[in-house]
Amino acid sequence: MNSPVLLGVTSDVAAEVHVHGYDLVYPVRPGSPACVLFVAGRTGVFDVEAHPEILLLQLEVR
Repeated sequence: MNSPVLLGVTSDVAAEVHVHGYDLVYPVRPGSPACVLFVAGRTGVFDVEAHPEILLLQLEVR
């Protein structure tokens, strides 16, 4: 908990990446990697999705 997290995403289609529980949303575009840096200040398991509904990973914060 309270550790920095750096998420990087590449995609072959335009999408929005949403980090649930942290209300972070950022766009990704084909051929252009996107990164977001945040502090994981809440404990739990949080879905990271490329909207509309593609689960990319689950982030577990202890």
